Amino acid sequence: MAQERLSRDSRSVAPMVQRTLGAGAALLLGAFFLFVGWNKALAPLEDLARYHAWTVFLPELVGRLVGWSEMACALMLVVGMWPSFGRMARASALILIVNQLAAAAVHFLHGETSALPQNAALIALLALVARWAPAAQDI
Repeated sequence: MAQERLSRDSRSVAPMVQRTLGAGAALLLGAFFLFVGWNKALAPLEDLARYHAWTVFLPELVGRLVGWSEMACALMLVVGMWPSFGRMARASALILIVNQLAAAAVHFLHGETSALPQNAALIALLALVARWAPAAQDI
């Protein structure tokens, strides 16, 4: 009886821990992508080149649009942590995973392999957010 109760209690705690970790990751990623998106959208190209932004290898307009899309996704990550908007967080995380795969490819093609661990870490955290984003039934 006590073991059954313990098992039932641990099943109810796991989703809460996952949602909490997912929300924390979403907030950190949201802040990160808001910052880097802002720079890609508005900083001078010389600054972007100095800080190894992958978008300097794209046409300027495309690079600027990537920055604006990162800011939009950052906001969607944070708003998506409310249960009724969980799909928004999932979609944003998946879009940013594609973004980071593109970034990794560009860094690799231009010999900037030191950026690849950061891309991998961001992809892993985004995958957790996509997996643990709240669903409407969590309300």
